[in-house]
Amino acid sequence: MIGGELTYSRIVEAKERMAPPVRVTGMLPLARTADEVGRERLFLKSEHLQVTGSYKARSAFNILRSFEGERRRRGIVLSSSGNFAQAFAYAGRVLDSPVAIVMPEYTAEVKVEGTREYGAEVVLCPTFADRDPAVEQVGAERGMVILHTFEDPEVAVGHGTIGLEVVEQLPEVETVLIPVSSGGLAAGIALAVKERRPDVTVLGVQPEGGNAAYVSWQAGEVRAVDRWESMADALSARRPGKLPFEYLQRYLDDIVLVSEEAIAEAVRTILFRTKTLTEPGGATAAAAFLSGVVDTGKVTAAIASGGNIQPSVLEKILGGE
Repeated sequence: MIGGELTYSRIVEAKERMAPPVRVTGMLPLARTADEVGRERLFLKSEHLQVTGSYKARSAFNILRSFEGERRRRGIVLSSSGNFAQAFAYAGRVLDSPVAIVMPEYTAEVKVEGTREYGAEVVLCPTFADRDPAVEQVGAERGMVILHTFEDPEVAVGHGTIGLEVVEQLPEVETVLIPVSSGGLAAGIALAVKERRPDVTVLGVQPEGGNAAYVSWQAGEVRAVDRWESMADALSARRPGKLPFEYLQRYLDDIVLVSEEAIAEAVRTILFRTKTLTEPGGATAAAAFLSGVVDTGKVTAAIASGGNIQPSVLEKILGGE
């Protein structure tokens, strides 16, 4: 563990010391039709416009800024399918700390190249299951600080600052929708929102084809799925982390599923209505509202978690070949 614990006070402290280049992202109103313009019920928390294109810059800078002396010189190694990779790569460059990222070989090429361009070393491994052993090996060989993003509470602390901003920027909010992968984002935001506004409904959202947290939620314990198939590659965890899942059980009201068609339509709607681009994982939360899976009569904030989309995926979503 990097250290610390996941508490409301720690999230407040992280928000108070959050500084550029991390951005306070805006709330974008999103109308489903022209008739809804000016009286929207859905608002995007625009973390797809965050530095490096995803919310994960918050935790990356929060963690690396806590390193001093020898720790910062040694640097950090972690595994990521892409967005955490780019966030830590950039933070490492800004703060002059080495970063090594273990990535599965099937990771979207745009995210691999983006990570390298920001200055991190990329270590490829064959499968999702090989990520943690590879992280341990690199850390041992090079003396780097090891971060297991699924289980370290410090990760969710940084993510939770989004929840504080949501309730401040949209005080009339009634529902918050959060995409779920390993669970760190949802755990941090749900804790922050519920501790500040216990009246707000907080829902996790997953793709039907990548539903490990949903399966775990239904079972009441962490479960892994053998099959993962979704365009939302940023949500590729085949099981939730044990630590974040404890907080999901404590603070989430439910987890819902959305189809691939709903995710693709959400990407298109966000693009044409807000003139901004999300990746499929970043559009998954909004897809629950736009497809009517959740109550669309409530003022709703959907976390648009990232915008690092593979060009070929965007082409397919927009109907090109």
